[in-house]
Amino acid sequence: MSEETTQNPSEQISDDTPARLPTALVYDDAFLAHRVPNDFPEVPERVGLAIAMIEALLAEGTLPAEHVLRLPVRAANMEELAAVHPEAYVERVRQAVADLVEAGGEHAKPRRFATEVYISPGSYDAATKAAGAPLVILDAIGEGHARNGYALVRPPGHHASADRAMGFCIFNNVAVAARYAQRKWGWQRVLIVDYDVHHGNGTQDIFYEDGDVLYFSTHQYPFYPGTGDSTDRGTGAGLGSTVNAPLPAESGWSVYDPIFRQVLWPLADRFKPDAVLLSAGFDAHWQDPLAQMQLSTADYSDLSREVVEIADTYCAGRLVAVQEGGYNLDAVAQCASTLMFALTGSDKIVDNLGLAPPLNYRWNEEAIVRALLDLHDLTGYRRKPRKPQVREQPAKPQE
Repeated sequence: MSEETTQNPSEQISDDTPARLPTALVYDDAFLAHRVPNDFPEVPERVGLAIAMIEALLAEGTLPAEHVLRLPVRAANMEELAAVHPEAYVERVRQAVADLVEAGGEHAKPRRFATEVYISPGSYDAATKAAGAPLVILDAIGEGHARNGYALVRPPGHHASADRAMGFCIFNNVAVAARYAQRKWGWQRVLIVDYDVHHGNGTQDIFYEDGDVLYFSTHQYPFYPGTGDSTDRGTGAGLGSTVNAPLPAESGWSVYDPIFRQVLWPLADRFKPDAVLLSAGFDAHWQDPLAQMQLSTADYSDLSREVVEIADTYCAGRLVAVQEGGYNLDAVAQCASTLMFALTGSDKIVDNLGLAPPLNYRWNEEAIVRALLDLHDLTGYRRKPRKPQVREQPAKPQE
């Protein structure tokens, strides 16, 4: 159905009414109950502070309440998880948490489960709800209650492969959502955009032979987990459905911007997705302690708005953003709030961290883009760059 319908004057939407369906927001305090050791980067406060900031913006009206649809979370059930993960793996996670509770009670200390993955008494509930949150949003979109949405969840998911937890991730939340979109709603062609600073090796592995899921990732390289080479393009029916943009440290906005405009857009033009999923990791922010990619909150706003525009162009706005990484608490909270603005169609940003320090050098972004275009047989084009967001500098004191 075309969205370009003409309204009669009597049907005009008033200035104080959103001109489109609201953005669904799913969060639950269960995500805080997935506890980790004190010196671990992936702490509950990552999402706790982010939802607090979003709620403050809603309370003061900066983020209009009518633009946001709060929805309760639900846990993904076994059938939904088993579309991606073998039932034996799901049961192994459940049993490990049950054993921990039996041995130490509801306040048992976190226990190592896999490489860079810990579990606590609340971990199974948190992990199944993190996988279920995007499904709630997909249902709201399919039922006509929301245009798009944001699942503010933890533990994150994009490192989890079908039968292996790793990199803070237990279940692959985005992969579960992709299969649900296909099976429940018939949105067969799913585009996954992953701008987390780490490569989503689990997401790539799960869909590596699937031509109906296009996985696009920008990530610092070489870096954890050591995957995501540009020559990894999929295999069999999935050949060409994996597109990696491995980037050197300190790439910054000058590299990300043309890759999104000249590589991601032609990919979307060719693929024509029925639904879009965003692995929203904020660890490419210049304040993040684990990476060195030098993006600002304003940069994240523009990247997110590009993905929103792709969804608006090809699939009536059907987009679900799912929280992945990001380990500076201020940066995560501000980027999460800024993502909410982008999803509601606004270019507002929440930022007191400012621009990244000047780079010591600049990478040849034209060569990087050209290599990706040649590798994937794309005809790139320059969409008009967004107007740079310039912040006023404080006045220098007069001498």
